[in-house]
Amino acid sequence: MIEKRKIKYLVFLSSFLLVALEILIRTYFFISENDINAFRKYPGRYQGSHFTGYKLTENWELNHKTQVEKVNSLGFRSPEIAIEKKKETYRIICIGGSLVYGRSNQTTWPYYLNQFLNKENKFSDIQFEVINAGIPGYTSFHTLSQFATKLIDLNPDLIISYQLFTDLWYSNSLKKDVIIGDNIGYYNSGFTIGRMIDKSYFIVLSNAILIKYFSKIPDDEILPSSLEEKIFNDDFLIYYNRNIDIIASLCQKFEIDLVLCPPISLFKENNTLEEEKMILDIENKKFYLDYIKAGKDILKTISEKYGRVRYFDPSTKIVSTLNLLSDRYHPNVEGNKRIAKEIHSFIEK
Repeated sequence: MIEKRKIKYLVFLSSFLLVALEILIRTYFFISENDINAFRKYPGRYQGSHFTGYKLTENWELNHKTQVEKVNSLGFRSPEIAIEKKKETYRIICIGGSLVYGRSNQTTWPYYLNQFLNKENKFSDIQFEVINAGIPGYTSFHTLSQFATKLIDLNPDLIISYQLFTDLWYSNSLKKDVIIGDNIGYYNSGFTIGRMIDKSYFIVLSNAILIKYFSKIPDDEILPSSLEEKIFNDDFLIYYNRNIDIIASLCQKFEIDLVLCPPISLFKENNTLEEEKMILDIENKKFYLDYIKAGKDILKTISEKYGRVRYFDPSTKIVSTLNLLSDRYHPNVEGNKRIAKEIHSFIEK
């Protein structure tokens, strides 16, 4: 009888402490400048899309003191825009994954590009409008579908493609008897145990602390396992080549200018010890160097094929260091400013 009372008492005490902790943490987030969504696995950033599998949730916001995200009513990480473009507007749309999407709205390279273009505008009758259409994890399959089913209806004057690494997302399925596009599933926003647990401030914060202090360097892209040596072959970029070529052909047909940019990264022949510590899968650096070189060759070839397509490699102007990148290829604030500056100079020329 005494043992049962002890157990009941411990269960009651544990439950009370958990509830008290939950209330305490919720109160902290309520009065502080922090947003619990910055730590959640399912913060509501994405929703399902019939054409691209998933997209940004319209009018979604995250207001964290170190991270501010705001999505407009059309599902872009940009200020509100009119679908019908004004005559004096020169509309630029930037496409790609998290390297375009960035961290906070006013620190992305599309945001800085918009500032540079309008601040140094030499055309009194033109207003530049740069739209950030980047979505974390988007491969060339996603951006092709996004372009054909949504972006083209915005009547852009210029598209800037800044993507390469996300196409490794489906690399493990390349040699299987499958249709790669079928692997891009519809985003499940329904009820799951994970989403239910994600509602608890205590569990979310505890998990965030564990990740910060005990996990590897955070990385937004899904890449092949580094447990075995990877050897590059042309198959890794066969769909990237095809998809970017289709985007280029559509731009040519609809008289839209296109700039193809391979992203900057820490992958280079010689790295410092500090840089190597920031590179996940450093053991397979040769694979990534070969992958990047092949990707650049593909973009160069496509640019030579179509009159409205240009190739610009930011790495010819930017020396990639830890001063500009927060990990192996995600630019920090200074990196985004530099990318925007170089793309701006290229557009001017």
